[in-house]
Amino acid sequence: MVASPPRDEPRLVANVGALALFRERVGVWLSFTGAAYYKAYASELNRRGSKPSWVTAMAIIDQHPGITQSELGRYMAVNRASAMALAVEMEEAGLACRTLLPGRNKTALSLTEKGRASLEEGCHIEERLSQALLKDFTTEETKAFVRQLKLIERALQAWGDARPADA
Repeated sequence: MVASPPRDEPRLVANVGALALFRERVGVWLSFTGAAYYKAYASELNRRGSKPSWVTAMAIIDQHPGITQSELGRYMAVNRASAMALAVEMEEAGLACRTLLPGRNKTALSLTEKGRASLEEGCHIEERLSQALLKDFTTEETKAFVRQLKLIERALQAWGDARPADA
């Protein structure tokens, strides 16, 4: 019999290994570990008044100052309404400025000083979390792991691009 975690201590990762059917299924492991990593990262950011989506958006805005809300949505693979809502949240939190572009029904985004500091803090949190998770990896193993993750991401993108629209 598999022991359950105590109710007052929720697990970050489901006990997939206890399920014989899933023990060797790569997609299941990627899904559960990715969700657990996101949960841990989001928890650390939340304690500091931030969110993973804000850090991602701030990184994009930092690389592309003046990006429009629609362009931000395309970079983040979210619809325009979601990108606009995200931009409004970030502006209300003092992380970004929205500027109406003259002669166009478009809004440009830029980071505030607070936004730059929050982005830097989010990156530091991610770095510390990753180091803690990969502490038993050598530098070469970490680089190899990242290369494999990038290959998986490219393969997933290709798979999604090749799928029929009604699939």
